Amino acid sequence: MFEFPKIMIASMHRTGHHAIAIWLMHQQLGIPYFQLKTITQWLFYLETQQGISFLLNNPLVRDENQHPDKANVSQIMKDYCEANSTNLIIGTHEQHSLKDVVWSCGTSDVFAVNTKLVVVLRDFKNWIASCIKMAGRDGKRYDSIINDNKINLYKDHCKFFFEPNGIEYVLFNQWFTSEEYRRDLAARLDLDFTDAAIDQGSPFGGGSSFDKMEYLKSASMMKVNDRYSQMENHPVYKKIIQDNQEILEMSNEIFTNL
Repeated sequence: MFEFPKIMIASMHRTGHHAIAIWLMHQQLGIPYFQLKTITQWLFYLETQQGISFLLNNPLVRDENQHPDKANVSQIMKDYCEANSTNLIIGTHEQHSLKDVVWSCGTSDVFAVNTKLVVVLRDFKNWIASCIKMAGRDGKRYDSIINDNKINLYKDHCKFFFEPNGIEYVLFNQWFTSEEYRRDLAARLDLDFTDAAIDQGSPFGGGSSFDKMEYLKSASMMKVNDRYSQMENHPVYKKIIQDNQEILEMSNEIFTNL
């Protein structure tokens, strides 16, 4: 059934990957503005000139925190539309190593074939700042949101950037600020650039760590590449940056034009 193009987005939380996933869904002919519709809390669809496109949030994760109907994702989509009317599926897979993402795709009847792996990165300083801000916003322990394991996963996501070997990397900072970058990204993924939904924020994870839902329909107004400046004096931020100079240097090399 699922032999048409698919995209699996690997990322860490607070990298902007949901906004990018929503935007990618809308880079199709005849889509001038945000039109995503909800099937369940984790499954969404878009009607296009070419057929029905689906967006699946963490469909391959199986644990006690996930919706049990994720195990039936194939059947849900089959029940929703005819197989020949589906033209694109985009999924996300968060907080896992790239090896685990590839393995999970390989064991899935949806993503095992014709799937492009896309890795979303955000620069280290702004990512750390957003994680810390989210913990404070939600009243959680800082180390429940950002810790050595999460930082090592961030490093894992970065490691193939200079030799991607078929992986498509998306730099959130550039995607957010540059129409030229977005246009090139759409071409790289064989999508049709419309720039629709560029102003659509993501409600996942409570929205922005700093702005919550304030800019849900005007996301391009947010100052997402300057979050670190608001956290530079925070003791947790300072310690993480101090203890992870190697990863900071790797990030700076990747985001060299910032």
